[in-house]
Amino acid sequence: MRRNLRFIWDDARVDADFTGNDDEVLEAAVDMSIRARMALAIGLYEWVVWRFDGLHAHAEPTQVLQAAWCATVDPRYLRYFELDRNEWIGPVDGALWCAMTHLRQGLAHGYAYEGDLFDTLRFLHDLAAHVLPLQEGFRNWLKPVLDRLVDNHPPHNPDPLADLFNQRIGEQLGPLVGRDELDPNLPPNPQRTRAFLQQTLAGAIAEANPFLATPADLADLGFDSEPYALPDATTLAAQWLRPPPASS
Repeated sequence: MRRNLRFIWDDARVDADFTGNDDEVLEAAVDMSIRARMALAIGLYEWVVWRFDGLHAHAEPTQVLQAAWCATVDPRYLRYFELDRNEWIGPVDGALWCAMTHLRQGLAHGYAYEGDLFDTLRFLHDLAAHVLPLQEGFRNWLKPVLDRLVDNHPPHNPDPLADLFNQRIGEQLGPLVGRDELDPNLPPNPQRTRAFLQQTLAGAIAEANPFLATPADLADLGFDSEPYALPDATTLAAQWLRPPPASS
C-alpha cells in the first residue's frame, strides 16, 4: 500500500494541492520549547522519508535526518546546503526535496526567527498528510506526541543577556529531546535521550555525513566550545528553570 502513489503532485505548485489542517500542530507548538518544536519537525519529516522508503536511490534524505537530530543539540551542527531542484523532480523526489529544504530552514533559523520553524511545522505536517496513503496511523501518532511535548517541554524565555553573542545557542533551547519522545508507547527517559543524541552525533562523524557541519564550519560561525558535545544536563536544567525576565 505504501508504494501506491495516489496523491496529486505538481512541482510547479507543490502545496497548492495540500488539504491538511495544521491548526492543531501550530497551536500546540506555541506551548513547546524551541527544541521540542525542532524534534516535532523532525518527526513530521520522518513520516515523509519513510513513506517513500524503497522508491528512490538517494542517500540524502536519511543523511539529512541524521544531521537534523544533531541540530537539535545545536542548530549550527546542520551544515548549510542547497540541493539542485532540477535533480529532484516528481512525486517522490520532488516531495523529498521540499521536505529536506523546509526542514533545514526551520532547524537552522527557528531558534532566532520562530516564524521559520512554525512555517516548517506547517509545511511538513501538510506534506505528510498529503502523501501518506493511510491517514489513521499518522493522526493516532500526532495527538499523543503533541500532548507529550507540550506537557514535558513547555516554553520559556531565556535571559536575553545570558548569551549576547550567540555562542551558547545549544543551552538556550530547552531540555534535550530524543527520538523516543516521538513514540507514544515509550516513557520519557532523559538518560536514553542523551545516549541517543551522543550515538547520533558519533555516527554522523564516523560516516562523514555531508550535512553535518565540520569543526572548520563551526569555527567560521563563531562556535568556540567543544564541537559535538552535549550541553551539560545541570546547566540546561538551571537555565530552563530560571523564571522569565520581568517585563518593564
